[in-house]
Amino acid sequence: MNNKLHKKILILAFVAFIITTPIITFILIPNRPDFSENENRFKATYVSPDFVGYFRHFFSATNNRPNNIRNRQFMERFDEWFADRFMMREDFIILQNRLERLRGKTKINGVYTVGDQMLLSWSDYPETSANLPYTLNAVNNFAWHMSENYGANSYIMLIPTAVEIKRNLLPPNAQVVDQIAFNNRIFDALEHLTSIDVSTILSQNTDSYIFYRTDHHWTSFGSYLGYVAAGERMGFTPFTLGQFDVEHASSDFRGTLFSKTLDFSITPDVISFFTLNENVLPNSGKPELTIHTGSETFKRDTFFFREHLQKKDQYRAFMGGNFPIVEIKTDLNLADRENERSLLVFKDSFAHSMLPFLANHYSRITVLDMRFINADIRNWIELSNYDEVLFLYSTTKFVECNDLMRIIID
Repeated sequence: MNNKLHKKILILAFVAFIITTPIITFILIPNRPDFSENENRFKATYVSPDFVGYFRHFFSATNNRPNNIRNRQFMERFDEWFADRFMMREDFIILQNRLERLRGKTKINGVYTVGDQMLLSWSDYPETSANLPYTLNAVNNFAWHMSENYGANSYIMLIPTAVEIKRNLLPPNAQVVDQIAFNNRIFDALEHLTSIDVSTILSQNTDSYIFYRTDHHWTSFGSYLGYVAAGERMGFTPFTLGQFDVEHASSDFRGTLFSKTLDFSITPDVISFFTLNENVLPNSGKPELTIHTGSETFKRDTFFFREHLQKKDQYRAFMGGNFPIVEIKTDLNLADRENERSLLVFKDSFAHSMLPFLANHYSRITVLDMRFINADIRNWIELSNYDEVLFLYSTTKFVECNDLMRIIID
């Protein structure tokens, strides 16, 4: 009797949960934010059902206009909208991922979790990208144009991501692209650019904190290693690590990979700011950043936007995030005037933590993010003003960045 009563109670509790959860969800929906902080994304938007169009089609055999009820678009969008606002959604995701981990699964939502490290998988072979040849042609032609017309040297650094540099952590059956071999093929195809090998110095420091645990970017120390590799090819002398003051500005950063898994078991990351010691360059002025957002222009006198340390996306503390154009001017008062050179940078977000290092060697740097620039870049900058050009991308984003095709110069 007790067993039967116990089963009935469990069944009633389950039925009550199934019935009440959607009702409570609908009650709470108006008070739920449209942006998920932990998942770092906007939730699906609501689409109203097109009842008028549906009944117009129902009563008229000749009306074949698309309708979001007939073609199931409404229900699909409704499912996305409701799922994004489901009561205790994040708790269910966390529970599901923990159960998957207990079953021995190491890859969840495209992210490998091994020990205390997350690694974003990249398993699609990049050379199948239909636009890659056009991107390479555009970059090659741009470098040729800068050399022939202005005597400017062009360089390219492709940064392999953590899944490549730390591939020894992956399970034996993991299928990932060999990014180093792919980068070398890209370098061979770009005959008018000088390649910067960053893979070697990163591979020599795999035991160091060069990639974040919960984010896909490299750390400030990883960026420093990239800066050292750049100096060897671009002709400037990098400052030693001991010449920088290091501030550990945050120790609770959870980045993009955490947002994919909501795995709180991984140790949060540390955001560090490297600034050149004032004894190294006495009387050096602060950098002047002029930032063009597309709708407005504003200035800052620092590379580090500390207000973002209080927000979810703390990586935006470097350079303030992604902007179409950022102009950087520095006055470092070097005795040999090494910093009189000017640099034009095409980049993705991996560049943000490396630019403060590069600024120690150039009087002016202009940074372009072609994802946000639809017009001819000559409407914004004068190409003859630059002595050098640097394409600074992670390997994965370079393949995806179809926007570089727009830099072709007629």
